Amino acid sequence: MGENDGIVSPTSVLKGISQVLLIENVWSGFLILIGLCLASMEVGITALVASCLGTATAYLIGANKAKINQGLYGFSSVLTGIACLLFLDGASKYVAAFIGAVIAVFFTVAFQSIAARFNLPALTFPFIAVTWCIILASYAMTHVHLSDAIAVTPIQQMTDNPQTVDVFGALFKDFGEVFLQDSYLCSLFILAGIAVSGWRNTIMAVAGVIISIIVVYICGLNLHSLEMGLYSYNTILTMIAMGSAFYTKIRGGYVYVIIAGIVTVLMTPVITIMLEPLGLPALTMPFVVTTWLFLTITESMKKGEY
Repeated sequence: MGENDGIVSPTSVLKGISQVLLIENVWSGFLILIGLCLASMEVGITALVASCLGTATAYLIGANKAKINQGLYGFSSVLTGIACLLFLDGASKYVAAFIGAVIAVFFTVAFQSIAARFNLPALTFPFIAVTWCIILASYAMTHVHLSDAIAVTPIQQMTDNPQTVDVFGALFKDFGEVFLQDSYLCSLFILAGIAVSGWRNTIMAVAGVIISIIVVYICGLNLHSLEMGLYSYNTILTMIAMGSAFYTKIRGGYVYVIIAGIVTVLMTPVITIMLEPLGLPALTMPFVVTTWLFLTITESMKKGEY
């Protein structure tokens, strides 16, 4: 049977949700969906519908069925749908969310093809690209406009450091922020979803949070942003990506994983400040840039080029 033969399993919808965390696991997707619904039923339903739309669109355009069943055409749709729901207001925001979820599939196909030429995965860049396009397009629209939730942090706010920080919030809100949710309960369910996928993903995710806290304190970065989980969610993704798939491919792999986590934290204010004049949120761009960088390094080291 060829790689594009067979049927598409309904489980691909839940895997599309878990693949946001680079995890292919039905139970992980189910637990994450419960967490999203507990944080906001509106967000949970949007995530589920967006994953269904992404999966169905990939099937209708003839995408690789093995990849569809792995949930690889659903996760960018999930994130795009949630982002549009939160970042937009107006009568047509749901239409924008679900159209964005469909468009994300086409962007995924395109960027997978481009990234493959450099032996790199597309990661969440299709979600980033579609969301940025929709946010910029909203300035010219009348039926939708930007909401107060748009996650652009002014430079002044990033330099004003509070004296105290909720350490509990810094530890547990981070997982929810991967899905743009500021919720302890949601974060706990997402952490549970990571845990059922395996011990390595769990260790990498928790290590990502710890590294973020340490780097923020050592460098004197904004503690309020740390408390909100804004410095950690990209690091969690980087650590899972590097730790689960690439740590054994070169000598000293765990050293690369730890350094990649540190770099992700430092890339967060850099990219946030660069995007502020455009009115665009950083989203998962620090994770994408850092992971691409270190995957390129590991490929070069494996080939003995350096």
